[in-house]
Amino acid sequence: MKAMKKEKVRETKIDNVFNELRSNSRKALIPFITCGSPSIDGCMKLFDVLEKNGADIIEIGIPFSDPLADGPVIQATSKIALENGINTDTVMDTIVKIRSKSNIPIVILTYFNTVYRYGIDKFLKRASSAGVDGLIIADLPLEEFYNYRLFFNNSSIDKIMLASLTSSKERLYKISNICKGFLYCVAVKGVTGIRDGISSEVKDFLIKLRSITNLPLALGFGISNPEQINEVKKYCDAIIIGSKILSLLLDADDFNKGLSKVEEFMIKVKNVLKVN
Repeated sequence: MKAMKKEKVRETKIDNVFNELRSNSRKALIPFITCGSPSIDGCMKLFDVLEKNGADIIEIGIPFSDPLADGPVIQATSKIALENGINTDTVMDTIVKIRSKSNIPIVILTYFNTVYRYGIDKFLKRASSAGVDGLIIADLPLEEFYNYRLFFNNSSIDKIMLASLTSSKERLYKISNICKGFLYCVAVKGVTGIRDGISSEVKDFLIKLRSITNLPLALGFGISNPEQINEVKKYCDAIIIGSKILSLLLDADDFNKGLSKVEEFMIKVKNVLKVN
């Protein structure tokens, strides 16, 4: 009797990015932006600057009225976007426009209430048709994911899960088993935001995760300068930066000056992501 052939796992655009970066001895740079802040046009210009200056994957946040996982900077951009009338459909329409000129992998970051109210199946189909490659639901725990896993498993969009410093090894194993694309490793016990340093606990956490899974490990929450990246880059496969980039825009005298600051920052960060 012939042995059954093992089904080949389909490689996605996100997989391809990490495969290419490994072959070039580089780590991925994943910036985060809030759709609609400071405006749709401004958001698209920011996206373009990020892509042209070293972004490998870009996260786009759907603004939410009560973003529990986000610190003050991202909360401020969400407030601006909501005041601009941004909603789920606006975000999807914006991604369609971006897709007309860009093929970079796009990951949506949102909260479960947004997906649930829109309709899970409808949301996933709309995101897929718009050109979304990955989805992060910041407040969807493992147990709740299981309740809706058929929706996610039937979608071509990569299901990106969050791994927390406080989770047990058993829980992290379960999370990594249902994750696709990359594992979002949360570097702090709290919300997003700019921080000064990286604790040794984070390095131990990444080492533990590497013993559990071969998924790319993307470290986020609080990464804000090249020095921090140099501390952790050998333990992970990607760096996620949101608050620092958005703060450069919020603190600038005008939007164009802010974009110039973002460009300078991206160049500095990209230069340290080469593996020594």
